[in-house]
Amino acid sequence: MSRAGIGQFGLAVLACAAMPCMAWAQDQVPAESKGPQPPGPWQPTVTLGLNLSQSSFSSNWAGGDKGSFVWVFTTNAKADRQISRALNTSNQLQLAYGQTSQQETDPADPSRRRWRSPDKTTDLILFENVERFTLRTFVDPYVSLRLDSQFVDQSDARGKLHFNPVKLTETAGVARVLLKTQDSELITRLGFGFRQTFARTFVDSTGDKTGSFSTNDGGFEYQMTSTQPMLGKRVLYQGKLLVFWPVFFSKSSALKDFDQIALGVDPARERVADFWKTPDVNFQNTFTAQITKVLSVNLYVQWIYDKFDAATMIDTAQPAAQLIAEVDGGVRKAGQFKQTLALSLTYKLL
Repeated sequence: MSRAGIGQFGLAVLACAAMPCMAWAQDQVPAESKGPQPPGPWQPTVTLGLNLSQSSFSSNWAGGDKGSFVWVFTTNAKADRQISRALNTSNQLQLAYGQTSQQETDPADPSRRRWRSPDKTTDLILFENVERFTLRTFVDPYVSLRLDSQFVDQSDARGKLHFNPVKLTETAGVARVLLKTQDSELITRLGFGFRQTFARTFVDSTGDKTGSFSTNDGGFEYQMTSTQPMLGKRVLYQGKLLVFWPVFFSKSSALKDFDQIALGVDPARERVADFWKTPDVNFQNTFTAQITKVLSVNLYVQWIYDKFDAATMIDTAQPAAQLIAEVDGGVRKAGQFKQTLALSLTYKLL
């Protein structure tokens, strides 16, 4: 099966998987949740969280264990409003940053241990605005704007770049509220979107000079978001499935030129010119068990599939070795998996 066929098959599977959820949700929707809600005031919520983990060992501790200190600060803010019977607006801001530091043997005195400089473990900036037109039809038209970035980009050993890359996504399509109660929500959206990526990268071996570039692509976007209490409301599940199937990419011709250059260096290489056509998938799952008003246990599981990162500089004027290293750094044939389990201090401002 071709890569395009695989992508079509994957989206078909996702659509089929969503249909039972849609049918179940329609059966579960209470009468008062059908149709648009009456206009009302803003409904803001702001939750702050701090995850901490610490351990320390003396230099003569048997077994070679090393101490560590981990911290992650999170902010999750939402502001929703039914502006009129025909318009609903939803805004969400997620911020997260965390570091970890570990003990190591002191090179100056092997009998002692010191703390290494902290490494970044969590980094997220996400803002999304969704304007949904509640027209009392089977589906609601919507437009959305999403911004993705991070505080510090440490992907290059030559140095750090702040707020890099910045990705903007504008989407328009139709949405369907499958379930809406005071505690639960299930919304699915399908539309066509455009993405712009603004990025910087180092252009010298010492990391003293940087160059800026941008890319554009567009395609179909499918998203499903869910909030659902579990285990007698002792655990809250929040999930988001985002699939983006690109149909055009501004650097597609540059990738074809890259293949010609790379194959000239290594004829056995795999071509990458069509990698951008593979759908991107981002599946996030959060399980929160609230122990007390300020203490909770959080399990976060995320799976990402992004075969070719649009935030990759493709400058065919570079030396071949540097160009190949740059493009290969943006290729990820396997899915990326992240899992964290933490005891958190949380405080709800609103």
